[in-house]
Amino acid sequence: MKKIFSTVFILQLFCFAVVNAQVEKEEAPELDKVIAIPYRPKIAEFSYNTLGEYNTYCTSDEFGNSSSEVERDSQLKLRLGIPLVMKDSKLFGIQLKYDRHNFVLDFEDSPEHYELYDHIERRSFTSLGARFLFQKSLDDTRELTVIAGGEIKSDEIVLNKNTGKYYTHIAYSKQLNKRTKIGAGLMMSYTLGRAQVYPLVSYERRLSSKWTLDLNLPKQAALRYRANEKFYITASTEVKGWRYAVNNAVLSEENHGLTLRKSDINFGLSFEHEVHDWLWLGLDMGLSKNLRYFLAEPGDGRKDAVIDLTADDTPYVKFGLFIVPPKKMYLK
Repeated sequence: MKKIFSTVFILQLFCFAVVNAQVEKEEAPELDKVIAIPYRPKIAEFSYNTLGEYNTYCTSDEFGNSSSEVERDSQLKLRLGIPLVMKDSKLFGIQLKYDRHNFVLDFEDSPEHYELYDHIERRSFTSLGARFLFQKSLDDTRELTVIAGGEIKSDEIVLNKNTGKYYTHIAYSKQLNKRTKIGAGLMMSYTLGRAQVYPLVSYERRLSSKWTLDLNLPKQAALRYRANEKFYITASTEVKGWRYAVNNAVLSEENHGLTLRKSDINFGLSFEHEVHDWLWLGLDMGLSKNLRYFLAEPGDGRKDAVIDLTADDTPYVKFGLFIVPPKKMYLK
């Protein structure tokens, strides 16, 4: 694993070294004259993400300790965006979401029965929902975005306060000049019994005719290389995670459900290539490092976990097809 981590880290450092060298060669006035089709957002996606084999460890005062090897940790994602209004400076649309998460575990090294591991392998975990997007250009440089949605995140398709997620995201962005765009916003959510409010900050800087720095804090930092208008390479560091409601009478005697939550930080490279004007193919690969992993009562954090888990570092691979706005539509 250390070799994989070192390779990904060295590749990211190489990208930063190359871009610094290229920026020094280019003068700002010349850069502003370069016209390029901007990176377009994904409005629909079909992807399959899988982690390599890794060991996971459980500690619990109530259920004891155990370990197991996860042979497969895979996630199927479907996103379908539908524009409902596209008029003048306004955009209103809906995006439908479906995720299916499955695990295959190896119990040979831990023959003793452990209910959480059995449950994880028996069940499929689902995220199912929709979100609405409203975007309005206030003038040539300023833009307002509002996103609101809801979904079920559970091992059972049942909607209640411990299986539902509801959120609102409000953001304001401003184009400072031809090379720089900044933004700020607020995310408010209620996820499986836990309320959250945190700020969002975005920064997009065109470093050269080929390189762009994208910061979407606190989640992602990315350095994107535009080989040409049909091919992008991106080095990124991103916090990824999921949480699902777990319905198990053994783990929760009162049978009101629990929450299984995992957060990782991914270091990786992605390659995106145009198949057609609006259809692109993507490949992501890198290393996933576990930050936190636990099973808790709805609304509780790690310090109150029923079972505390850890997972080894592991490589990941993601394949995807996605749809972007056609050039003629996006550049209007």
